[in-house]
Amino acid sequence: MLKIIQVETDEHKPHIQEVFWEYFHETKLIFSAQFGIILDVNTFFEHYMNQIHEFLPPSGRLLLGEYESKIAGCACLRKIGEDIGEIKRMYVKPEFRRKGIGRYLLEAIINEAAYIGYSKIRLDSTPFAKEAQALYRLFGFQDIEPYLEKTEIPLEYRANWVFMELVLK
Repeated sequence: MLKIIQVETDEHKPHIQEVFWEYFHETKLIFSAQFGIILDVNTFFEHYMNQIHEFLPPSGRLLLGEYESKIAGCACLRKIGEDIGEIKRMYVKPEFRRKGIGRYLLEAIINEAAYIGYSKIRLDSTPFAKEAQALYRLFGFQDIEPYLEKTEIPLEYRANWVFMELVLK
């Protein structure tokens, strides 16, 4: 059974650190193999842990997915425009994949964005994340031109990235 936890206090900080650390290590391996980019995981990890406040209420959300009493993944939302949110760090640990956890996390983060009052949600996706992109499209996300708000993607790689948007009703 999956439980969605909305992080609002430091109580879940160890879980956030664990899932972010794993996310960055997996990203490092893929970026190295696909693009020849060597990422400093420690620097990325420290940088994003220092920005965790962007993902907290009132304008952000950080959701953890707990499956059978273990943290299985996360989804984050932050404000990037007057009424625009951005999904970041959608991640499910490898041992929990193919259980629908990503789908539930995405649905929950979309619902939170609507609750906050965002009219649009944007995201960027690596070119190799085809399954994630298929899931986003299933939920109604459409491809859009690259956007520049708070993006972490180096300019030289931006042409390879997929940018998407969901208009909320």
